[in-house]
Amino acid sequence: MREQLETLTEGNETSESSSRNTLRYIMLGLLWARPMSGYDIKQTFERAIASYWNAGNSQIYTTLKNLHKAGLIDAEIIVQTSRPNRKVYRLTRAGEEELSHWLQEDVPERFTKDEFLAKLFFCGAASDDVALAHLQSHRESLLKQLAHMEWARREYGSRPVRRPHLLEYQLLVREYKEAILKAGLEVTEKAIARLEQRLNPQS
Repeated sequence: MREQLETLTEGNETSESSSRNTLRYIMLGLLWARPMSGYDIKQTFERAIASYWNAGNSQIYTTLKNLHKAGLIDAEIIVQTSRPNRKVYRLTRAGEEELSHWLQEDVPERFTKDEFLAKLFFCGAASDDVALAHLQSHRESLLKQLAHMEWARREYGSRPVRRPHLLEYQLLVREYKEAILKAGLEVTEKAIARLEQRLNPQS
């Protein structure tokens, strides 16, 4: 039964290191759009990004400190007379190159949905070719996951089990996951078709 549960829910884990790296690139992408203070970045997370990726103040300021130390961003103190001074961060040339490299690199095999969306959010900083490659890679990942779920259903669905009531709800979780994957695949296919048409209008 444990083997069934692990197989039916495989693919939901992500490492802490991967999360930290994704946050690093999200913040580079935000600073590519315009210079911001730490407060501005937190507000942007709450308005535009929190639905798929959130970060607390400590994570934001720790990441800003590390990006500044790595030379990927600069910091400037803005003196204000009626309010506390603001520290505003902006992307350096090295930061722009780092962001560009992240957008163009191959998608890892264990890429999570939220990491995919974080990268897609900033594809406007790259070319349509880069965005298309990202979407095509995501489509391949979705198809592999759906194929694996179909295999799991065939492999374990017909086996006799000692606790059928428990398996019933484990399979219900699989149905939810499969529906989410299929919905994601449909949106991805439409986005790929739009980009292909824009890149090759005569085809």
